[in-house]
Amino acid sequence: MDDSFCIRLDVIQDDRLQSWTSIGSGGFGEIYRAKHTALGMDVAIKLLHYKDGRSASSIQKEASLMFQAGNPNVIRILGLYEGRVGDTRLPLRSGLVMEFMPKGSVADLLQTLAGPPPWPLTFRMAHEIGVGMNFLHHLSLLHLDLKPSNVLLDDSLKAKLTDFGLSRVARSVSKCSREKGEDEGGTLSYMPPEALQSVNYKASKASDVYSYGVLLWSIVTGKEPYGGAFSSLVRFRIPQGDRPDLTSIDPLKAEGLDDMVKLMTECWHQDPSKRPSFLECVNETEKIFNLHKHGLNDAVHDVLKQLDDDVCSGLKSMQISCKPHNEIRPQVSPCVTGPPPKQETAVSYTKPIKKESFPRPAPRVTPPRTTQRQTSTPGVQISMSNVYGLQIGNNNIMNVQKTRQRHRTAPSSVGASYLNAENSQKKT
Repeated sequence: MDDSFCIRLDVIQDDRLQSWTSIGSGGFGEIYRAKHTALGMDVAIKLLHYKDGRSASSIQKEASLMFQAGNPNVIRILGLYEGRVGDTRLPLRSGLVMEFMPKGSVADLLQTLAGPPPWPLTFRMAHEIGVGMNFLHHLSLLHLDLKPSNVLLDDSLKAKLTDFGLSRVARSVSKCSREKGEDEGGTLSYMPPEALQSVNYKASKASDVYSYGVLLWSIVTGKEPYGGAFSSLVRFRIPQGDRPDLTSIDPLKAEGLDDMVKLMTECWHQDPSKRPSFLECVNETEKIFNLHKHGLNDAVHDVLKQLDDDVCSGLKSMQISCKPHNEIRPQVSPCVTGPPPKQETAVSYTKPIKKESFPRPAPRVTPPRTTQRQTSTPGVQISMSNVYGLQIGNNNIMNVQKTRQRHRTAPSSVGASYLNAENSQKKT
């Protein structure tokens, strides 16, 4: 790439950043969250590992393309970073300063939901990722590490592509000198078969299209491809034609889902030349998304509530209960607005529980065990003293009956005389 095509980015140093917090790390480097004092907003600083002297020039070339063109589905670059991560004792580092995405990644979302998002949101994410990738390819940029953890979400759950550490300029990628075995450019499950077959593999736009097909499967199912399989087996079987399990997808569950399944299979075709371009993918995903666009606002609202509940249920749902043992506490729901998830909890008591205070479903026919099924909101385990009880979750009550105990420093005669006096008063 001609350096004249690049523009000079603002260099952001430690004097404009404060409140550093580590939020991630990997083979590419580290990611920090910090407060940009001049902009008055949180930013993400990505520090990249480079083994040679190409650090400054490589970052400058990639970041300048992102900065000068811009795309709503590609994370925004605010400048280049040069500094010591807020600590003068650390060595000088360089990296990228990017907008901070508060809702994490698609991988985080799938884990929190324990499954796929609602269909309108699923199809919108599929479309937005395709739009972002088409933008990169239009600039002759390859991503080479497209996977759920590299798709970030903003406050409205709109998808934006990230991880510029592994992206390369397409027309010069074959000229990059790399040590053998390093910087393969992608997570194994999302890598195309040609990348696993030959040590002379040269990445192309079709490589990203393959990863996109597997990513579509992951979003639609809410699962990680080849879950539980040994990496050596995955590396061997993908070139043999193995792909993620399509039998787990019922095309009748949503309108257009059969077209989405067809698209993902075309994207992960064994022959790179037969895979569609991202422009073709975008045209298809747009049609599917339009079928569900009317339900998007409700879907986003419901998911955001679940994400907020996941954060606030640990603290905001904690309440101190001073009610009598037999009183039924009215339902209080400071955080929970949707149906709470089910979870297994161990039984740590033997006293019978009144049906009104702790509803239980019909017992299941299972081997004897010391657990019961209950509906509750995720909470926190906390030790407290001098309280009557603790409520965690929605409409769940734990009553602890307070008993009179003699202080360990009091003489034995004090406790005995007090109890005798109390008993004599009861008799009278």
